[in-house]
Amino acid sequence: MKSETHDHQRTTGRLSFSLFIDYLVYVLVRVIEQILNLVPESAGMAAGRFVGRLVYVLLSDRREAALENLTIAFGREKPREWILRTARANFEHVGMMAVEFFRIRRWSHDEIANRIVVEGRLPYNLLMNGRSHGVCLLYSHFGAFEVGAALAKLLGWDVHLIVTGLRNPFLSRYFFSRGGHDTGIKTYPHKGIVQDMIRLLQEGAMVAFLGDQRGDAERGIFVDFFGTKAPANEVFARLAIEGNARVLPLATYRRDDGKYQSVFGEEVVIEPTGDRVTDLTTVSQLFHDRFEQWLRMKPEQGFWLQRKWRRKPSKKRKAKNGPGSAPNS
Repeated sequence: MKSETHDHQRTTGRLSFSLFIDYLVYVLVRVIEQILNLVPESAGMAAGRFVGRLVYVLLSDRREAALENLTIAFGREKPREWILRTARANFEHVGMMAVEFFRIRRWSHDEIANRIVVEGRLPYNLLMNGRSHGVCLLYSHFGAFEVGAALAKLLGWDVHLIVTGLRNPFLSRYFFSRGGHDTGIKTYPHKGIVQDMIRLLQEGAMVAFLGDQRGDAERGIFVDFFGTKAPANEVFARLAIEGNARVLPLATYRRDDGKYQSVFGEEVVIEPTGDRVTDLTTVSQLFHDRFEQWLRMKPEQGFWLQRKWRRKPSKKRKAKNGPGSAPNS
């Protein structure tokens, strides 16, 4: 009994210390946010590029992931020098995205209108005017995708946004408030909300998600992505199909003049056959065709730091598969 009590006290102590560390990290992030909003934007973006270059040098695992992804995507078309140069530029891009995340939360309506150039209003108007159907707003980890929160504020959208939470509960709660509290964005954790999102779509709501997240190879939904099979997360196709929604692609990327280009693509037309696996695969492929188009336009503004085509073998998977087994890919 005493041993169990002692173990409980130790576990509680570790949890308390872990929460204390999480809170300190949260406070540090808030301090950094204040600094980034006090300095001129040019200085903040320069700091973001510097941090990105630093991460490229120090985090070999992320660097290797980016180089692997870029090689799979462009290795048949581009020389090694181009891949290395694009990888370095990509890390700078991610550093600038971190700065943007904090700065755009404080943009005024006028600043949003001046900074974001909207292209492709016809597809937007066709889908949005007098609609009686749900809309899946299709994003990917391309360009300045967090600026989409500012665009939602500009256009007065009521959006249900699916996001991935963080292990740090304080940061997770704070980051869930995308774009600030004066937008129509409601955020939802990515786990356990599929049926809720399907219901919202069936009722005519707008649901936004980053649809390029890598899927589980064991589920068997694969797409052709840059000429190589990649596991797709079929949840996003399922939302569109079962929600009876129309799909509006939206890509936002950073321009050289400091502005952002938001491009509404043509509607992704879904024609279900009734065969579940076929439909999930077909719709996932339609999504990834758009993602590839965007990445070919601005490859340095992708998010190549996370492996898309295959996982890095972990110790657990190696033990499960046994010696000499092939890793998940």
